[in-house]
Amino acid sequence: MTTISKPPVHRVALYQLLLLLAVCIPVALIDSLAACSILVGGLIQIGPQAWFARQAYKYTGSSQVGKVVRAMYLGETGKIMLTAALFVASFILLRQLNFLTVFSSFIVMFPSQWIFTVRILKQKR
Repeated sequence: MTTISKPPVHRVALYQLLLLLAVCIPVALIDSLAACSILVGGLIQIGPQAWFARQAYKYTGSSQVGKVVRAMYLGETGKIMLTAALFVASFILLRQLNFLTVFSSFIVMFPSQWIFTVRILKQKR
């Protein structure tokens, strides 16, 4: 039994998805290729990060510290491999995308992740 509850970090990915859709829908009315590029770049960041969060917070408690450390290493390794695989897949399968826009939306999602994480953890207190 643990006295420290798991933080609700799964909500970060949900909030990021909502933000991504809020950006993509209006952009799609103007330029569907740009919207698709933004969506792909955002999903490439959100998916692997959600995987890491799931792995990192799978275990809690001091009695499971070995499992926590192992899960974090596996989560980070999986995140890096998933990110690389998704970029490669998008380059091969979606050649018509604007890859500058894909990279830009990928990078822009990081500050949103940090902001949502801080806000969620402050709410938890």
